[in-house]
Amino acid sequence: MQNEAETTVLLTQGWCRSSYSALRGLARHGVRVVVSDTSRIGMCQASRLAHARGRYASPYSDPDGFVTDVAGLCKRHGIGLLLPGHEEGELLVQAREAGRLPPGLVLPMVDAATLALVNDKDRMSRLAREQGVPVAAIVDYATPAEAGRVTLPSREYVARARRGNSSKGVRFSRGGEALALTLAEMMASFELDPARTPIVQERVAGDGWGVSCLYWQGERIASFTHRRLQEKVATGGTSTLRVSAAHPTMEADAHRLLAGLKWHGLAMLEFKHDPATGRHAFIEVNPRLWGSIDLSLSAGVNFPWLLYLAQTRGPAVARAHFRPARQGVVARWLLGDIIRRFDMARRGRLGAALRLADGVSADSFDDAKWDDPLVLVGEGLYYLAKGLRTHSMNPLEAGMVR
Repeated sequence: MQNEAETTVLLTQGWCRSSYSALRGLARHGVRVVVSDTSRIGMCQASRLAHARGRYASPYSDPDGFVTDVAGLCKRHGIGLLLPGHEEGELLVQAREAGRLPPGLVLPMVDAATLALVNDKDRMSRLAREQGVPVAAIVDYATPAEAGRVTLPSREYVARARRGNSSKGVRFSRGGEALALTLAEMMASFELDPARTPIVQERVAGDGWGVSCLYWQGERIASFTHRRLQEKVATGGTSTLRVSAAHPTMEADAHRLLAGLKWHGLAMLEFKHDPATGRHAFIEVNPRLWGSIDLSLSAGVNFPWLLYLAQTRGPAVARAHFRPARQGVVARWLLGDIIRRFDMARRGRLGAALRLADGVSADSFDDAKWDDPLVLVGEGLYYLAKGLRTHSMNPLEAGMVR
């Protein structure tokens, strides 16, 4: 354990909601947090809560430079705890195992082999199935042509690259020749390794759910569940509106998977639940901070603070501070909702896009905070700059999908 009074935290990917929620959750208890990113613009960068700010090279286009820069920031600011904000955690775990991070620096994540397993959607789905957790039917195939032969044109399927980012690397298709063409297009456009064909499953109906957890050396400290009410784009991906909820069977499946992995750190497991049948299916694991984490803070589960306590004062203290979440708390991502409405208008649903009232009253917003107002400005400027540079609100960077 570390001395709580001397432990400064470094957050990466400071532009995004997950990192800002972590900053907010830690700063609430007086923790010094240094925020870092490739850009000077973003949510954490604009926040009054940041102790200091730093920059690093892109983890996608310059992974070696990224690790060097992060290690330098840790030395410069006397960082004791490194908390990745997005998918760069795998690079940092590899750097830890290669001895490239400063001595004494804590990165609360599992080993590289376990992280590679859960980040591979195909391998993780098959492991879940082996452990008795429900998953959508998986199509076994070696080539796109074979996938076309063994699937039915009358059924709908979803193809996902083994590593993706939100809705990137996801395609929906009928079976047969249409699926074969879809897979061939994915292999070509994402330049996928022939040995890493996308996972193909039958498409399942239902609502998106998430079970979020903090584990410490294989032991559960905290758990929180939410149900998605709206998503940023029509085909799924990031949620813009969600509510705290409970689903004991789904939660038991999530806890069984993480306990079996001897999990260490944070994770959010995604599921689909079909209210018509009462059945649910495992989708994937996000082995890191997750975009909707602000809802858990609003509902009374401060995951970043509990993690900090586990590291500085021990897991028993963290567990004693955990209280079950309040049910029925609703959180909205304001900018994401605006993007969702643009997507609806683009698809010809102009009336729905312009209808401001959707019948749901939010208790909190991910990005609109009266006590930290510039955060929303920083987020908006980040997306504006990204949109002008890439002509997309959700651009694909080399290495995101593989």
